[in-house]
Amino acid sequence: MIKFIGTDLDGTLLNSYSKISTSNVQAIRDAVNSGIVFAICSGRTLHSVNKFFEKDLKIPGYRVVLNGAVVVNAKGKRIIDHPLDHDVIVEILKRAEFSKFKIVLDGLNDTYIYDPNHHWNTYFEGMGRHHFKAHSVNELMKLNDQKDLNIYKVCFSCPPKRLHELQKKLELFTALPITISRSGNDYFEINGQDVTKLSALQHISEYETIPMNSFMCFGDYGNDLDMIKEAGYGVAMANAIDKVKDVAWKVTDTNNQDGVATMIRRVLNKEFD
Repeated sequence: MIKFIGTDLDGTLLNSYSKISTSNVQAIRDAVNSGIVFAICSGRTLHSVNKFFEKDLKIPGYRVVLNGAVVVNAKGKRIIDHPLDHDVIVEILKRAEFSKFKIVLDGLNDTYIYDPNHHWNTYFEGMGRHHFKAHSVNELMKLNDQKDLNIYKVCFSCPPKRLHELQKKLELFTALPITISRSGNDYFEINGQDVTKLSALQHISEYETIPMNSFMCFGDYGNDLDMIKEAGYGVAMANAIDKVKDVAWKVTDTNNQDGVATMIRRVLNKEFD
C-alpha cells in the first residue's frame, strides 16, 4: 500500500514552462487529503521549493532540497542538514579555477553564480533576488571563507561542445568525499559524501516509520536514479532518460501530459493495493 509520494520538480512535476498544472495540484491535494505523506524532492534551494508549496500546492509536505542535503518536515523543522565541508569546496574550486566552466554554489536559499560567458541564469530559472553574480572563482572562494555561510551544493555546466572536457575535469574530483550527480545533459551537481535524494528519503522512512516499499517516487534524470530504483514504486516520466526508465517500476506520461497526476489517480483508485 502506498503511504508516501515524493516527486522531483524539473522535468517531472513541472511542465516545460516551470509550472505545476491544475491537474497535478489537484491530484496531490487529493492524495494528501487521503492520508498520504507528500514530499518535493529537488536539487533546488529551500526558497525555490517553498514557493511551490505556498503559491501552488497549499498543502503540508516535506521539502527534500539541494539533492537531499537539507530536509524540512511538514511542521517546518529541519531534520537533515548536510553542508559541504569548506575545505572540500576550496579543493573543488582550486582544481576548476582556470577551466572557464560555469560554477554555481548553492546555499540554503541563495545561489552564487560564476559564469565566464555572462549567462547568469541557473539551470532552473533566471536571476532573482536570491541569485548573486560572482565575477571570478576567487569571489566564490571568498564566499566560502565566510564561516556563517553554509554551501550545500557545487554545480558545473558548460556548452555542449565542452561536455567531454567537463566530464574529464569531474573525474579529478572522485577521490574527494563527495557525491556527483547529473541533473541535465550538461549540468553536474556535487554534494557531500552519501548525500542523495535516496539517503534523505531513507531518513524520512525511519522518521515517519513508513517502509521504503510503501514509497512512490517520480523522477526523470540522473539525480533521481537511486530514488526511483529503491522506492517500492519508482515511476519514471515518459520524458525521462533511459537509465531512469530502466530501473523504474512503471513509466507514466510526460511532464507536459500531467504524468504525476495520471499515476496518483491510479493510486487513489486503489489499482496497486
